[in-house]
Amino acid sequence: MTITLCNGKGGSGKTTLSVLLGAALVEAGHQVALLDTDPQNTATRWIEEMQRSPDGAALQLAKEGGEYGALFIDTAPRLETVEVRDAIRRADVVVLVTSPSPADLFTSRDTAQLIHNEGAKDRSFVLFNQVQPGTILARDLEDLAQRIGLPAFKNTLRRRQAYQHAVLLGWKSLGNEAREELFKVALEIVGSVKQQSSKERKTQHAASAR
Repeated sequence: MTITLCNGKGGSGKTTLSVLLGAALVEAGHQVALLDTDPQNTATRWIEEMQRSPDGAALQLAKEGGEYGALFIDTAPRLETVEVRDAIRRADVVVLVTSPSPADLFTSRDTAQLIHNEGAKDRSFVLFNQVQPGTILARDLEDLAQRIGLPAFKNTLRRRQAYQHAVLLGWKSLGNEAREELFKVALEIVGSVKQQSSKERKTQHAASAR
């Protein structure tokens, strides 16, 4: 399965989540690789740094011709690039990563429009990152997703310094609560891919029966 994370705004958490959600699926027993299409190569450097740590890193950087159970694609925060459009088109599921801040609404809308233009709307979802529970913004996520124009995943990710620390300290530095949060999001993403595949099979079966 191919999972593309995107948003036209920098700082939404795409790279951090590409790596950490990939690591969560590795921990769950999947063979996972990451394709870094952002010219800054932050995800590439992060994974290489993690691989030099004593614990190592089972999350791989994607190689040409490689076969993986799951492939995460980290994209640049520039919607006009060919690489972003290609990553959206090839994805089994597109994850639009955004904070619940109204300041991010306009760029998220632009990203959702690009997803629609590339024919991927039916397999795309909003993932709310940096959520602060108990706030007004956290209570209005459903409305915000409607304004963006895509359905939202049920699970969200809190604002945690631990996720930033994991850049240097690796997956094993995360506490149980943070790991559980990442597992839930990763498994919901996998579930959305399987659900989409099931819908496609039913559609094909119905078409062949006519």
